[in-house]
Amino acid sequence: MDNTRLREQEILRLKEELSIRYNYLMGAILLLFTLIYLFIVKEKLFGYYCLVGAIALLSHVYLLNTFFPSLSLEKRVRGYLIIAPIYTYFIILYFWKCSIFQFCWLVPVPLGAYVFLGKKEGSSFSVYTLFIAVVAIFTGDIAPLHTRINSYENVFRYNDLLSFGFNIVIVYLLIYYKDKIREQELLSIIEKKKRITLPITLDEKEISGAKSLFEKIENEIITNKHFTNPEFNISMLSTILKISNNYISKSIRIQGYSNFNTYVNSHRIGYVKELIAKSDLEKVTLMYIYTEAGFINQSTFNKTFKQFVGMTPSEYIQKESSKT
Repeated sequence: MDNTRLREQEILRLKEELSIRYNYLMGAILLLFTLIYLFIVKEKLFGYYCLVGAIALLSHVYLLNTFFPSLSLEKRVRGYLIIAPIYTYFIILYFWKCSIFQFCWLVPVPLGAYVFLGKKEGSSFSVYTLFIAVVAIFTGDIAPLHTRINSYENVFRYNDLLSFGFNIVIVYLLIYYKDKIREQELLSIIEKKKRITLPITLDEKEISGAKSLFEKIENEIITNKHFTNPEFNISMLSTILKISNNYISKSIRIQGYSNFNTYVNSHRIGYVKELIAKSDLEKVTLMYIYTEAGFINQSTFNKTFKQFVGMTPSEYIQKESSKT
């Protein structure tokens, strides 16, 4: 793999690592607020609201990997950044009578968009976040949620202090990873302009370990033909190998595949070509072939086949037939 490709994979790895750490951090924060409001302040409505948010944060990665394994990190982040301000909107309304400091939870949204998605989407999410803030300002006095809170002034001062401290930690986390990502981007620009090769942050030992893991992955996938199972995903492989999703993803990316789904599809397409070569196409349908290889429907199969082979399945069959 060339240096540019490897550097792109390192940037993706950093973003995925940031995503995981952010999820754990926000999940822990919401669990802390759950405990405070369920057992100390005894505002059960808000306590359960935090609990639902914590469960959603800590479980959504597993659920997405299970049900939408091909969904890219960018799409996952974009979906989260759309939902997060709406979730925060109800927190703002809930505390409107005693504090407006909950607006600070909106601050990481445009910053996160800038880190994960770039300047353009960072600007778009800034406008979106500002819109949510304006809606909260105009609905704060008429929304019924703030009537739930009538006392506990000292508690809410501590709540503001916690919110302020946690947001500093979140912003620092985002900036820290943005610096690391920016470093890789700058090195890539220098390499292109100066036509030189600079070292990647991955050392030889790390690359060697990733290659060794990839050999285990290849052996498991090929020997047991897991790719023929349309429901097979990275979580299943993680359970079989007893290795975390993150390590598996990293190993696959270092080999040049953009994600796990692309890697599995490469084996499926290889198997399709193998079946085409040894099947009597007058007796065997194309549908039989692509379903045997693990594809669910023809549109997905056609799109993937052209992506890997550079032509449609029918064009490929015609080309192979002309050779005999």
